[in-house]
Amino acid sequence: MIIDEFWEIIEKGKASNEPVSAIRKVLKQLSPTEIVSFQEYFDKLYQRACLWKLWGAAYIIGSGCSGDGFIDFRYGLISKGKKIYESAIKDPDSLADFSERTEIQNESFAYIAQDLYEEMTGSVIPRIKFNGLGGPLGLEWDFDDVELTKKYLPKLANQYL
Repeated sequence: MIIDEFWEIIEKGKASNEPVSAIRKVLKQLSPTEIVSFQEYFDKLYQRACLWKLWGAAYIIGSGCSGDGFIDFRYGLISKGKKIYESAIKDPDSLADFSERTEIQNESFAYIAQDLYEEMTGSVIPRIKFNGLGGPLGLEWDFDDVELTKKYLPKLANQYL
């Protein structure tokens, strides 16, 4: 599987009223090796989204965001598709253009490939080990500091605060 195929599967999910079921249906047609590849892309994109500014965006959009909430936010960000994901990675403030108090968090999205792989093989899906990243990248700040938040995420601050 290549990254474009990964995003095509995500788009099929987005086009459905039941995105988790739609993605599961597509993945069910793949081999276990291809499902592992899907999970590897998912894991890499999830890790890439571990940024302080994205956590700040999640905090503003959700009127607060715990560590677990930020995990679910990154899962959900991937589920929104390539355009929104890539825009948010480059500039988390761009989420102001895509969200109108919409729910981005999506915990169930993270387990689609894992659960299906286990059903198909009876084994736990192999996962990538990420070394050396102790927390989000970038500049950490107090998300409750309105002035700093306006400085780092002005469009989101204007829309939500």
